Amino acid sequence: MILSGVSYLKNMKLKYLCLSIISVFALAGCTDDNAPGGGDMPQSGKYQLSGKVEKGPFVRGSAISVQPLDKTMTAIGTVFNGEIRDDAGSFDLGQIELASQFVRIVTDGYYFNEVTGSLSTGQLHLIALADLSDRSTVNVNILTHLKSGRIQTLMKGGKNFAEADRQAQTELLTQFGLQAYESMAAESMSISAGTDGSGVLIAISSLVLNERSDAEVTQYLSVLSQDLADDGEFTDDNKRTIAHDRYHLQNNLENIAGNITARYHDLGQDVSVPDLRYFYDWNGDGIAGNEIVDNVEISLSQNEVSFDKDGGTATVQVTSNIPLSIEPYKDPFDIEPSNPVNPGDEFFQDIFVNTGDPINCNYTYENGILTIRVDKTQRHGAQSSNVYLYDAMGTIRADVKVTLAGDPSIPLVLGETGRKFVSIGFDSFVKALSWMYYVERGYTGMYPYYEVKCPFNVYDIYNSRAFNAAYSSIAFNANVIKSLQSSDYSDAAPYFILLNAITYTEMVDKWGRIGISELTADNFEVPRQETVETTLRYLENSLDRISSAFNEKKGLLGTSPDDVFDMPKDVWRLAKANVYMALNEPQRAMSYLQEIVDNRRYSLSAGNEYDANSGTILFVKVPDEVMSGHTMSYYSYADVLLLLAECNIATGNAAKATSLVNQVAKTKNITVSGNNVSDMEKLRKQLYLPRYFAFQKRNGFGDYAAYQKLWPIPGDQIALSPGWTQNPGY
Repeated sequence: MILSGVSYLKNMKLKYLCLSIISVFALAGCTDDNAPGGGDMPQSGKYQLSGKVEKGPFVRGSAISVQPLDKTMTAIGTVFNGEIRDDAGSFDLGQIELASQFVRIVTDGYYFNEVTGSLSTGQLHLIALADLSDRSTVNVNILTHLKSGRIQTLMKGGKNFAEADRQAQTELLTQFGLQAYESMAAESMSISAGTDGSGVLIAISSLVLNERSDAEVTQYLSVLSQDLADDGEFTDDNKRTIAHDRYHLQNNLENIAGNITARYHDLGQDVSVPDLRYFYDWNGDGIAGNEIVDNVEISLSQNEVSFDKDGGTATVQVTSNIPLSIEPYKDPFDIEPSNPVNPGDEFFQDIFVNTGDPINCNYTYENGILTIRVDKTQRHGAQSSNVYLYDAMGTIRADVKVTLAGDPSIPLVLGETGRKFVSIGFDSFVKALSWMYYVERGYTGMYPYYEVKCPFNVYDIYNSRAFNAAYSSIAFNANVIKSLQSSDYSDAAPYFILLNAITYTEMVDKWGRIGISELTADNFEVPRQETVETTLRYLENSLDRISSAFNEKKGLLGTSPDDVFDMPKDVWRLAKANVYMALNEPQRAMSYLQEIVDNRRYSLSAGNEYDANSGTILFVKVPDEVMSGHTMSYYSYADVLLLLAECNIATGNAAKATSLVNQVAKTKNITVSGNNVSDMEKLRKQLYLPRYFAFQKRNGFGDYAAYQKLWPIPGDQIALSPGWTQNPGY
């Protein structure tokens, strides 16, 4: 058929148009597949490849292989094999012929463990996926390994290599709170570079290594890689494992950094390690490092809150430049972490049969407000607790002391252990007082003992007995005090504190500067106080702290554990008054003595103060080894009135003093002269009242040389505690 000119031209135009369209599509396809770095079609050729293999660094001779891949990440072509050339993990394969620019780099070898600071005993398998048309340097490390599975998943879903790599890296780093570093290619990161990328790599690497054997590391890497590959996230179980590892690394970061620098120093390289604290998500908010501030600034509107026995609510305003929490950083695997048990708790578990619940303190912290709620007390004595505010790493940054008053109407009933300790404590206390009283009687001439008299020498057996008995009592009570105060049984501590305060006061009178066992962990080497006053002020404060622990009642005259434990407050008052008399502060002593008089619980009785009577405040049975069959009112109403008379003289009220002296003299049927001070000395001596030596020294009685106003420190004490020196004159 012959076509017309017009038809021919039309047909030719259509043919060329179709060919042009086909050519355009063909050329477009050819350009995308063959341009360097473009498309996902494998391109054979020669590619340069070098880098580092780091877990810590792999050691010299570790194997490395390069497998070409197609766009589905399926192996094609020939595998190229090489090895690591030095102990820093470096490799340089030069220019190699490969069937594709897409490669899987596989390494197997021994590595340096930065957590333990030693070489591995087993080999580790690490992978990296790379596009060699895009880079010629590829570091193989934990990150490249973990994201490799995810890259493959994303590419099977239709993404090209660059897109898949970027997404996989972002997803991986996000799981560790390190998304701020997503733009840093894992293939460029190196432990030895001293950069933020180094910190990222070390942090994740250390988490993988923590408390795992070489075989367990391999297994764990496989678990994490497969987990990420599925959906770009770790499961909750794996997140808890990471948090567990993070918890156990918190106190080891300096060692890890030190291990790395030491390893590279051995290899002839000086490397720096960034501050690793910034590369962990300590508080689990999804962002690593935002919890760490070098210059922490925290202030509280109050550091202590107190409640009466009914409890209540209090608020504390907190200003802080770091996130704080009322929950300490803890191992997430400890679902129900047990409270640390004080070694003494089990021992003291039955000190009371009605302990009552400990202080119940609930608190919340939100928007800088710490709210503290305390329930009504269930205990006799006051209790205290602390509310702590922690930083993200679990360091205590602030605390508020919470005190709940006791309820004196709740009785304390001793259990079996309580009765034993009270009995031992009181018996040793009485023994100490008895020996000091016995020696005092002879030394002062109150009673003529041929074996005990002034002056003493440093080897005097009775002086040593008194001193050692006193410290034996103190040491026992001090140990009990320390254990009780750190347990839920602190209600019992005031009893033992009171016994020791009385004993210490007596010792100061006899030996001057002594040591305080409660202030040291070693009761056998107790440093001597610098001055007598420091000891007495310590006793003053100790007695102040326990002022509310005793009942307003007349003391029982029995010596059973239950009787002696239920110390009346008047014993505490007289102990406090004696401390102030020793401090030469009669005005302050007078107030406590007058309270005893005003309470009208006691009255004077005829005779001396050996036997229990209406004026007995503290009754003791002297051990037979000291004075067989002897008892005494160690604290008595007669003693109170005479001390009160002494205070009135010191404060200028002689008439009141005379009235008090005459009252005692008349009841005791002792003739007095009218000279208040001399009469008090006569009454104390004839009534055999304890602390006669202290009275003598305060008022200028006794024919003592200056040095004899203190007893010598026993030679065995000086030998035991080299820091002690002998009292002057001996």
